[in-house]
Amino acid sequence: NVATGDVLIEVDPKYYRPTEVEILIGDPTKAKEKLGWEAKVGLRELVKMMVEGDMG
Repeated sequence: NVATGDVLIEVDPKYYRPTEVEILIGDPTKAKEKLGWEAKVGLRELVKMMVEGDMG
């Protein structure tokens, strides 16, 4: 709390990433090979959905 200086939430350091990464890139290859999963939404459509969701 900024006004009182009280700690409202503490995060256990075991949940911290060991190092911050600049870029995270997903690869669905394993899901396709092991589960037969394929994306139904392309990247452009996904971005559009996310932006529309954020914009309300």
